[in-house]
Amino acid sequence: MGSPIQFEDFAYVVYDAGYSYSSVLLPGHGARVNDFIKTDADNWEYHLQSEIDKVKEKYDKIYLVGHSMGGLLAINASLIKENKIAGVVMLSTPLKTNAFNFKFFFPKLKLLLYPKDNEIRSVYFKSNSTGTSNVFLFLLFAKPFFSLHKLIRKTKRNLSQVFVPIRMIHSVNDEMTSYKSAKLLCDGLNNTQRDSFTLYESWHVYFFDDEKAFIKEKLLDFIK
Repeated sequence: MGSPIQFEDFAYVVYDAGYSYSSVLLPGHGARVNDFIKTDADNWEYHLQSEIDKVKEKYDKIYLVGHSMGGLLAINASLIKENKIAGVVMLSTPLKTNAFNFKFFFPKLKLLLYPKDNEIRSVYFKSNSTGTSNVFLFLLFAKPFFSLHKLIRKTKRNLSQVFVPIRMIHSVNDEMTSYKSAKLLCDGLNNTQRDSFTLYESWHVYFFDDEKAFIKEKLLDFIK
């Protein structure tokens, strides 16, 4: 349910260093809930490939940077040799989620109860690209939810086939992505160069300033 607006700061850092960037808005995002619930993993993968096709003839190297589900899409796209993927950076990417973890129920509830001017709440609402035209439509989120888990299963099967360098960043405080995903990814990506870094305060979407600066540093360092 995110949008490119979440990553403007990271995109500017890359651009200021002399690299081109393209921010991808996936099908069903940036629209109404009605549109979102009609999309699935096939739509998202097809769209990402079409975006890569637009630039792969222009550039010798392409780096994919994916947040959450975007990291799963990036990993699978890197398996296509013609895509010329030089590396993948994954931020908060799940191989295991906290969707039914009782420990993280209260942080999610607290987020809803924050006053409207709360910084964390405002970041979540600003980054959410899916309108809430009818709150009852949220009951139909089963399709995209199961599509996410379809992507997780597919990615698990493909991890040993990945040969491009990988950088992973996970937060122990992430209320959506289980921190256990970091180890699962490291263990599965056993045929490629990979490294993993830990955040200790940030949420799934909200990043504290010092940790946001850390992500920028590791992102730029990886590309360089």
